[in-house]
Amino acid sequence: MVTPGVENAEVEALVRLNEQVRFRMDSDIQRIKVWSPDGVILYCDDPRQIGLQFPLDQDDLNALNSRGVDSDISDLDKSENVYDRGFGESLEVYAGALDTAGKPILVETYFTAARLHADETSLIRRIVPVVLAAVLVLGLLLVPLAFTLARRVSRYERERQGMIRLAVEASSAERRRVAGELHDGVIQDLAGVGYALSSLDSQIATLSKSNGDPAPSAPVEGLLTTLHTAQRLVHDDLLALRELTGLQYAADSPAVDPEAALRVVADHVGAEGTPVEMVVGPLPELPPAHRAALIRIGREAMRNAAKHATGSHVVLTLFAGGGNVVLTVADDGPGFDPHRAVGPVEGHIGLALLADAAEGVGGRLDVRSRPGRGTTVKATIPVPRQP
Repeated sequence: MVTPGVENAEVEALVRLNEQVRFRMDSDIQRIKVWSPDGVILYCDDPRQIGLQFPLDQDDLNALNSRGVDSDISDLDKSENVYDRGFGESLEVYAGALDTAGKPILVETYFTAARLHADETSLIRRIVPVVLAAVLVLGLLLVPLAFTLARRVSRYERERQGMIRLAVEASSAERRRVAGELHDGVIQDLAGVGYALSSLDSQIATLSKSNGDPAPSAPVEGLLTTLHTAQRLVHDDLLALRELTGLQYAADSPAVDPEAALRVVADHVGAEGTPVEMVVGPLPELPPAHRAALIRIGREAMRNAAKHATGSHVVLTLFAGGGNVVLTVADDGPGFDPHRAVGPVEGHIGLALLADAAEGVGGRLDVRSRPGRGTTVKATIPVPRQP
């Protein structure tokens, strides 16, 4: 049989090659084809395919022209594989080469896919033990490191908890110290000033009677008015300081109830002419610092409402939810511009101090107010996780 475009010498060489291939063909090799650049099958171990012509794919042409190698799983639906469909799934390997005349040819070899899968399985079996051994060695190396890191984290957590405990204890001690100094110093001095003012009032009245005046003169009347105002202010400040020192001590007690402490303040504010309605829900157990912050914020917010919105309706709500304790004090008084009041404005830092009290326990303070629309002070304090 003469193959188109192939010399007789080449034909004889191909025949001999075919005989050798059929004699020596490995059981894993299913087929061998030799292609010319124009897609003619120059040689095939199946003589029926010699001389047939099919267009070459671009990848095959690239391998032919560059004398490189390309491989792919066979597509048995192609027309060139009409005689190869009995093989089933195969691995096609294309290799570019030169014939004896130096012309480019493309050698195509079909390998059984079973051999490919067997090689894959064999490769996995060789790699998996190595990978597992490497992972095991890496784990053995990381275990001491992880153990050391865990010990350091645990030690750091213990130190952090200790620092927090010391800070809370120091804060409690400082509050008790301040309360003690207020009680033994400022409160006693104010009480003495109150007694002195009362004595002065009596002396002025006695002096007026001794002069035979049926009624105090205008200058004396003005002096008495100023004196009575001073007596009232001293009396109110004395009561407020005593209340504050009592709350400072009460906040450090494990048995203190913020609701009970705030009701005492609400009763005092109500007695001064500003009724307070309280709505309180169940509260979780809180550390002393958190109780002190709630009491302080609630007390100051109610007293601010009584001072700046006298006679208004004040509502205090205290409840827990979403991992927080929320305290709200709202009034329907004249309101104000909060942007001018939060901070040391005109010497007043009350709201800034309340914000510091909330932030000191990880919370925040929100103030909503508008002139003529009342004021709402809201403190949101997180509930610490139980150790």
